[in-house]
Order: sequence, then C-alpha cells, then structure tokens
Amino acid sequence: MDERREEQIVQLLHSVQAKNDKDSEAQISWFAPEDHGYGTEAPAKNKPNSEKKREDQEKKLINQEKQTFRIRDRYIDRDSEYLFQENEPDATLDQQLLEDLQKKKTDRRYIEMQHFREKLPSYGMQKELVNMIDNHQVTVISGETGCGKTTQVTQFILDNCIERGKGSACRIVCTQPRRISAISVAERVAAERAESCGNGNSTGYQIRLQSRLPRKQGSILYCTTGIILQWLQSDPHLSSVSHIVLDEIHERNLQSDVLMTVVKGLLNFRPDLKVILMSATLNAEKFSEYFGNCPMIHIPGFTFPVVEYLLEDIIEKIRYVPEQKEHRSQFKRGFMQGHVNRQEKEEKEAIYKERWPDYVKELRKRYSASTVGVMEMMDDDKVDLNLIAALIRYIVLKEEDGAILVFLPGWDNISTLHDLLMSQVMFKSDKFLIIPLHSLMPTVNQTQVFKRTPPGVRKIVIATNIAETRVQPGHCYHLYNGLRASLLDDYQLPEILRTPLEELCLQIKILRLGGIACFLSRLMDPPSDEAVSLSIKHLMELNALDKQEELTPLGVHLARLPVEPHIGKMILFGALFCCLDPVLTIAASLSFKDPFVIPLGKEKIADARRKELAKDTKSDHLTVVNAFEGWEEARRRGFRHEKDYCWEYFLSSNTLQMLHNMKGQFAEHLLGAGFVSSRDPKDPESNVNSDNEKIIKAVICAGLYPKVAKLRLNLGKKRKMVKVYTKTDGLVALHPKSVNVEQTEFHYNWLIYHLKMRTSSIYLYDCTEVSPYCLLFFGGDISIQKDKDQETIAVDEWIVFQSPARIAYLVKELRKELDILLQEKIESPRPVDWKDTESRDCAVLSAITDLIKTQEEAAPRSFPPRLQDGYYS
Repeated sequence: MDERREEQIVQLLHSVQAKNDKDSEAQISWFAPEDHGYGTEAPAKNKPNSEKKREDQEKKLINQEKQTFRIRDRYIDRDSEYLFQENEPDATLDQQLLEDLQKKKTDRRYIEMQHFREKLPSYGMQKELVNMIDNHQVTVISGETGCGKTTQVTQFILDNCIERGKGSACRIVCTQPRRISAISVAERVAAERAESCGNGNSTGYQIRLQSRLPRKQGSILYCTTGIILQWLQSDPHLSSVSHIVLDEIHERNLQSDVLMTVVKGLLNFRPDLKVILMSATLNAEKFSEYFGNCPMIHIPGFTFPVVEYLLEDIIEKIRYVPEQKEHRSQFKRGFMQGHVNRQEKEEKEAIYKERWPDYVKELRKRYSASTVGVMEMMDDDKVDLNLIAALIRYIVLKEEDGAILVFLPGWDNISTLHDLLMSQVMFKSDKFLIIPLHSLMPTVNQTQVFKRTPPGVRKIVIATNIAETRVQPGHCYHLYNGLRASLLDDYQLPEILRTPLEELCLQIKILRLGGIACFLSRLMDPPSDEAVSLSIKHLMELNALDKQEELTPLGVHLARLPVEPHIGKMILFGALFCCLDPVLTIAASLSFKDPFVIPLGKEKIADARRKELAKDTKSDHLTVVNAFEGWEEARRRGFRHEKDYCWEYFLSSNTLQMLHNMKGQFAEHLLGAGFVSSRDPKDPESNVNSDNEKIIKAVICAGLYPKVAKLRLNLGKKRKMVKVYTKTDGLVALHPKSVNVEQTEFHYNWLIYHLKMRTSSIYLYDCTEVSPYCLLFFGGDISIQKDKDQETIAVDEWIVFQSPARIAYLVKELRKELDILLQEKIESPRPVDWKDTESRDCAVLSAITDLIKTQEEAAPRSFPPRLQDGYYS
C-alpha cells in the first residue's frame, strides 16, 4: 500500500468520522431550556435548517417503518397459502362431497383405475388400515416398494371420511422426501380418482415455489417435508390439518427426523390430529417405540425372486482379469465409502485388514485359483469400470432379456462408463438404448428412463442413487466382496449424524422449540454433543446467536430465509451493498444447483462455453450470473432465442426458471423484513453496484468466509501450475468443472469457495478469486502484528498481509465503522439510500466500496508463501 492509498484511506475515514460527529451534534439541543421556555424542545421557527432537515428525515423513516409493518402484516408466503385456508366442518359440503364420490364411482376412467388398484396388496387391507388409523392417534405402516401404500392410504382415509359424512373436516397432508416424488405421486393419485391434479380437485401438491393446490376441504396434499416445517413458523399446531402422513421415513433425512420430533411434541396439543408413519422397510419397531409403542401394521408386497452375486461370484462367472495387476500391498483409506464417521471407518478398516487373510483361505475352498488371484490384486479404492463393462457384455450375451440398471458414485464414473460402452461396436447398434441418469443431466434425458423400449431393444441405465430399485424378478450383482458386505451397516446412517447442523439450529430457535441441545436430544438418533456445540459455536461466530443461544437480529433474518446461514448472510449483504440481483442469482444457484448440464461426448465444448461465460472473472459464481443474465436477455427476445441460447451454452432452462423463481422468493423475504423497497430483484435502487464485479466478489466473501483458499504458483519444468491450500486440509485441488481449474494467472492469491468435495482427493467445487480488501473488510477479526522488521495485518490470525503499521491501523478503524453500521442495519432494517450523500450510512458504505473498487489489480505473479500458524500465507 503506497502513500497515495494511505491518503485515500485517511480522507475516507475523515469523511466517515465527520458524518459521525454531525449525527452526534444533531442529538444535542441547540440552546438551553431556559432560553425559550418550552422545556428541551426548540420552537420550530427558531430551529436551524439542518435541524428541520433532521426532523424531516426522522418522519420519513417513521413512515417507512409503518409501511414495513403493513407489509409484514399482509405478507403471506406463497408456499403457505394452503395452510391458511379455513377447515371448518360444513354439513352441506359433506353431502356434496358424498354425492360427488358416488357419482365418480360410475365414471369409466375411475372404474378402469379401480381394477388396477384392486390388484395392489394394500387394497386388500383397506378396512384394517382405516380402522387402525381411526382408533389410534399414531399408526406405523410398513410395506415393500410397490405395495401401494403411498398412493392408496391417503385415498382410503379421504374416502372413509367422506362416506361417514365428515369429508369437509378431512385435510390430509402427505410428506415426500423429494420434489419429483411429491409431483409424480400427486398426479398418479389424481389420475386414479379420474381427476386432474390440483385445480380445486381432491388431490394436489406443494413444493417450493411450485404448486397445484387441491380444494380447500376434503383433500389430499402431497408436499416436501420442508413445506410443513415452513408452515410451523406461522401455525405451530398445524390447526388446519386433520391427518399428517410422513412417508419414506426409513430414509432418515434430516428434515423428516426433525418433523417426527416436532409432531411427537404436538400430539398433546392436538389430540384430534392423526399421524401416520410409513416406511418401506421392516425396521418399523424403532419408529413405533419412538412414538410410545404405537400400533404397527405391515402390508406384504409382491415377492420377486432375485438372484444375488458378490464380487467373487462375478469374477468366477465371467472369468474376469484386470488389465493392470496391482497387488494388494496396503489397505487404502478409501475402503469404507459412504456416510460413516472417521472413527467407525478406521475401526472397520482395521477389522477388514485383520480378517482378510482368513477370508482368502475360505475363498480358495470355493473358487478357482484364478478368481482368488484376481481378488487379491484388485484395488479396493477404485471403481473398476472395465469390470462393469465386461459384466454388462456378459449379461447381454448370456442372460435373458431385460433392462440393466447400473449404480455408480458420480458423474465422472457415469460418463466414463458410457464412453467405454460406446467405444465397443456391439453397443453402437440400435439394439441398445444407453441412458445416463444424473441430476446434472437435462430433464429430457431423465424422461427417457420411463419410456418402454421397442421390441428387441435393451435399455441400459447408468445412474447415481437418483434412481429407484426394481420391482420385478431379476439378478443383482454386488461389486463388493463378502467380507466387505459383512461389515456394512443394516441401515443407512441418519442424515442428522452426518451433516452440518447450523441451519437446523436456527430453525429450532425460530420455531420456538426450546434450547437447541435439549430439542436435538429428543430426536430418534440425537447428534453428538460435540457436533451440536460446534454448530452453536459457528452460529455465534456468524453473530446469528448470542451468548445465551438466543437469536440475534441477524439470526432472526437468517432463520427466516430458506437457505443455509452463510448464503442468507450473503443475501443480506447483497441488499445492503445494493448489488442485489447478481447476488440473488448466486444465492439461488448455491441453494439449488447451477444451471449447467453435461452432454455426453461434448464435455470439452461445454467447458469452453462455460469459460466463455466466465469472461475472465476468475469466478464460478459470476459465471452463473453471466449465464443467467444472458438467458434473461434471450428470453426477452422470444422462446426461440431462449432455446438456442440454452442449447449453445449447455444450460437447463428448467433450472434457470427455478433460479428465477427463487430470486423472487428471496426478494419477497427482504421486502417483508425491510431491507429493500421492492419485491423486484432488478429494482434500480437495490442495484446501484450490480455492475461492479469487485463489490459482488466482496459480498460473496462476506457470505462464504471463512471458506478461504490460498494460491501458490509452482513453476514446473514444462508449464506453470497453481497449487491450492486450505487451512484445515493443506493441499487441495480445484474441481474439473471449475472455470479456474486450468487458470495459471491470478491477480490475487486468495480464493473463496462454497462446497468442498471429498472423493479420492479433496476438491473445491466452486470458487471465486478475491482481493485482500475483501478479506480485510468482510472476513474475521483484524489484528495488527509485528513479524521481525515488517508489520502485518491479519484476519483471524491466519490470513496475513504485509502492510505498514499506519495503513493497518487506518484499515482496522474503517472496518470498525463498517461493523457498527452493519449491526445497526440488521437491528433496524431499511433500504440504503445511496443518493443521500449527507448520511453516515452512505459515507461508510461508499468509503468501503471506493476502496474495493479502486484497489489495483496486481499483475499476475507469484507471492512466495510463508508458513504462518500452520497455513501458507
């Protein structure tokens, strides 16, 4: 930092302090009470112009606050519309619903569907199911996939209520763990009832920002679990719901576990509420015990004979020999993949290593020497795609006809296996339909999975766990050996035990569920005390919780935003620094997913298009902003232009539309809270700085800190390479999908990232280059240190910059002014008026933005790192 920069900071700081002094003077009476005889209030005619101006500003602010409260009073989240509809018994409506149902039973479409329903195992148990639900407050229903519990139980309840003359008081809500499930099940049930979905009929769905609502009374609503948790903020007793069906509870996702605990506590306040828990597996006893040993009922499913094979059986069967023979010299640390904690993983690896020699002896008794030899040389840490391709070829040539479903860990494996198959002449023929299935794939590809293939065509689906299991006879090939199978858990580890808890902690406080640790201890499988304490600590560092673990003003805002806390903070800073529209785009993509799709065979072209959209921003987040803005422009020109744009840049129009909808929802939250004056994300007053890349990067930094990585240029023999380090993991890699992955020239030495992925290596999935000022003003605590003869300024004592002491003190003072202002804005939200150059708000924010905007971009170069507190800085 040179003298010119020092002079600039001094001027900005003086400007801010001058505004502070002026604001302080405005609070003091202009003359003593005895001078005018009216107590401490000066007569209006004697007041200076500046005092009158101050009063006018105060009146304006009061009016703004009144307007904000009016907005809050009338504002109802669109996702809560169904909840707020009245559900009072109505004898006239009861009769009408009964007549409609009787008439429906003569409808040809209904009769055809009825024949199908009668074949389902659940249909034969209709009376037994209804009686148990009528006579108990809580019922657990288990049944295998395909037995019909998800589509039939809700209909049994509704029809029973209607036939007993109580249809108007029946309002059934059934939760689904996934958006696609809520939609597809609702549409199926509507079809079985010879109706269209929603539109005031008996069945509908509600997912985030999308709904087809059923009629107000005598209805079934399928929704995602998060919708009900959102409803609880407005109606803690769910007073308009008569039956709540929690489906797929065996998946043990975080929201389902939390909702189960909330509903359990709700039973005493709502003795009329019926709760039905539905699971696809036979561990129903655990759920029954959790709800006070409530009754259970099991629906037998269709039994399909499935022949199972382990890895040793497959190798023996197809006589497979790996291309590269690498002897098992050590046990890779990646042996136990999946969601297990580190200690359990290490324990199981130790057991595996100990038992392996005895297991090999057993193999020799039952399998050929060739098979045992292959088992010993195979690498446990890798997915052998050549083995999978050989197995598929064997099935095609030797086994009976039928579709083949292959489960793989991620996109890289899916893409590579697809290329491997397509490189073989056999699979290039029109006798095969090979479909990759992944959340990154365009929707059109996913719909192919459900279509029947023509006679003589075999379908091969290569998927992650986005796919479901089969409901027909067949063969199951496990690509792991018997010893590994014996060490696998019977059930998946609940998500609550393997995921960050910060967002959940805020939800607990906003729903007034009591102390965080106390509530979490009541879950079916409580997280560890250490995990709870760490999450509370993070929220305190974020200033979302105070020392008493109560919500701070910032915490209240973050809890009401439907995103994780760090993204919520980014949204609030985007409003305060008036770069709202691009920041909302980034927040939406981080909360949902980015809009890019990966077409098979065109990966390199897609990467090139993504880098074209990056426009040398060195930011994955700004790349999404540029892609979104290009889509908006294309859409304004018409449908054809929009379609061509998405095709050219490999973008999903459905995902872009979802991001657009989410941005609108975020803006409504900000309007209701008072941070902005319009629900339009593009409102000019909220986007004064939206064209400034550096300000947007600073706001990204404010939200994602402390997820910081350090860059170090490594001058190799052939080419320059950039190495990336984080404080906790040391050397990491940028994800191949990042626009920065092959970048060798950066202006600064710092990246901020959102997602870190741990596979065979540790990858930063998305990142943005940020300047030192971004970290100084929007990072952690600033401290000034002396290192030999050089003064340094440090952020949280581990991100260190060399700086003259006088500059460091000036920056620290300006940071203090910013922190004070931000706290005031959070406590009393109101839009920032950047045109009011006389205000302290404008002075502070302008000072910070001027420094960030005018910071010189260093020519691409390398800064030799020093080891500082175990971190390269």
